[in-house]
Amino acid sequence: MVRSLSASPIASPPAGGVIAPVQTAGRDGGLLLSPLHGDPWRDCGVLGFRDPSLAAAAAAPLSLREFIAEAFPAYGFHRWALVLIALLQQIADGELSRLIVTCPPRLGKSLLISKLFLAYFVYRHPQLFAAVASYSGELAYAHSREARHFYRATGNPLSKDSAAVGNWLTPMRGGCIAAGVDGPFNGKGYSLGIIDDPYKGPHDAGSPRVRARIVEWLKSVWFLRAEPSFIDAGEGALQRNLSAQVIVLTRWDEEDMVGWLLKQELEEAPQHWHVLDLPAIAEHPSERPQYPPTVTVEPDWRPPGEALCPERFPLQELLKIRARTGNFWWSALYQQRPAPATGGIFQRAWLRGPFPRNQKRRFAPLVLACDLTFKDEDDSCYCGFVLMGLLAPDPGQASHREVRQATQKLEIEVLWAVRKRLGLPGTIHFLLAASAALQQQGLRPNAVLVEDAANGPAVLQILRRKIRGLLPVPARGSKELRAHAVAPLLEAGQVAFHPRAEPLSEELPRFPKGTKDLTDAFCHGALWLEERYWKGLGVKDAPVPLLLSR
Repeated sequence: MVRSLSASPIASPPAGGVIAPVQTAGRDGGLLLSPLHGDPWRDCGVLGFRDPSLAAAAAAPLSLREFIAEAFPAYGFHRWALVLIALLQQIADGELSRLIVTCPPRLGKSLLISKLFLAYFVYRHPQLFAAVASYSGELAYAHSREARHFYRATGNPLSKDSAAVGNWLTPMRGGCIAAGVDGPFNGKGYSLGIIDDPYKGPHDAGSPRVRARIVEWLKSVWFLRAEPSFIDAGEGALQRNLSAQVIVLTRWDEEDMVGWLLKQELEEAPQHWHVLDLPAIAEHPSERPQYPPTVTVEPDWRPPGEALCPERFPLQELLKIRARTGNFWWSALYQQRPAPATGGIFQRAWLRGPFPRNQKRRFAPLVLACDLTFKDEDDSCYCGFVLMGLLAPDPGQASHREVRQATQKLEIEVLWAVRKRLGLPGTIHFLLAASAALQQQGLRPNAVLVEDAANGPAVLQILRRKIRGLLPVPARGSKELRAHAVAPLLEAGQVAFHPRAEPLSEELPRFPKGTKDLTDAFCHGALWLEERYWKGLGVKDAPVPLLLSR
């Protein structure tokens, strides 16, 4: 055990400023206590040295804003930052314990919360631990490294025996620990927990497997390492303890970590989160998401239509970003509404009725797209069937050249959609019966495609001699990626829906939530018509296959 050079106990760490050179008589032989060099590494605390000037300064701790101004003089105190700084100050003062911050990318949230505020918290409470987690250990360590820098830059000492970026200590044995989400925190506890960007990108945020793994980590590791909110004050009385959580992210998916936490507010043990929701462009309060009654929301100070941080992203630049990203990603990433009221990937306003035509509709070709499953239990997926076609010119235009010129408009009409729960025998029977019924109505499909995966080869084998034009087709990407590829066709008004396709029209705005069978069948058919037929093959006499995907 190292004995203190002073009879006084170890002092609290300095409140800020530069440590003055130590003037101690009889101790001029070492660099640590040299009156010539002072203590450039701020390490005097490890030996229990107490500077009277630091003890006096500790009586008046800096506010978070003062700490930021000293640690990072170039920091821009924009209006949104001042609102967040005030909330973070409440956390450091023990007045707020649960904070969710959702904001657009590249705003500077990590700099303010995971670096500057983390350093400030350790400065204010050098005997306590703060923890930071992100989607990777490397990113969490980067946040911790910067926090350590800001902590030292304001004249605060580190302990010599532990100064690594992933686990650094103060002389009072508090400090910072860092790890990736789903990483090791066993044997460690914290009074402030910061989770910053738990998802690497849209693929992780949209993956039920990744989301479930992170939720299990939250329940079995992260929350269990937090200090208790109340401690025993004696005689059966409870005293509030400093135990805070800050979750900061850009929304990717309706069921991401914030979505899960808000759902937990409706359960038996709500945490009473306070939410700072920062859309890039202010909206009317009626357009913002609704929160559980146990959640409080910081009011938006802006009138509708005003940019969040015009100093960095003026309104004109935000409008360009919205045009580039499309409505779905704009709503999620920039407006923090991953499930917009007007629809998700497919907007309700894009769903139009049949195209006006003077003559009976002709299609070149007509396609029956099917999304199949081969279990008929109550908990299995549905089979989806969508009949759609590329509109051909009026009957008077008969030549292939005229037909091809007319199809350059790429007008796709969805005639019929139905969803059924069928096993393999029922699927075969339904397809044969549907083909016969459509032929009687003069709507015999020209093409049938089967996705060559899972049970697709079995379907090909059974139906090869019973359905004309049956061919295997490889699937590309996920259902969501196919939906994003098809969405511009609807947005441009190139797809129309007959009333008999109403089940599909109702499913599309909810996608990727809820049932997906009709949507995936529709996307396969639309991509085939656009990429393989309209762009590549043109109109030919030979039948063109259509899609049966799993």
